[in-house]
Amino acid sequence: MADISNLKKSISEEEEKIEKNYQKLGRAYFELKGNEPAPEFEELVTLIRSSYSKIDEINEKIAELENVQKCPVCGTPLESDMIFCVGCGTKIEWPDTTPYDPQMPETKFCIYCGTRIPREANFCTKCGAKQ
Repeated sequence: MADISNLKKSISEEEEKIEKNYQKLGRAYFELKGNEPAPEFEELVTLIRSSYSKIDEINEKIAELENVQKCPVCGTPLESDMIFCVGCGTKIEWPDTTPYDPQMPETKFCIYCGTRIPREANFCTKCGAKQ
């Protein structure tokens, strides 16, 4: 009985491998022939493209809700500490959002990244550039 159970388990494992390989085959076909699918696959390719478009739209809505900044050149989402875009390499110019405090010692701006730093600073507190 145990032998039969082990053999059935082996069959099940092989069926799982087949299913994973079918998925890989489908992805490989889409990546290879997605722009010119065979007529019998056009509907499936269209459905996949539609889903990708919906995902892009949803990601746009999420970015708007999270107030995510985007690269002005390529549109790649940016994190607040990025100096260069990871999508296209454009240098990102962030506006200075430090509120004015009259009791704060005089400040200057980093010559490299534009961050407000103390006037006497020799190095930037954000990017570490020598001033």
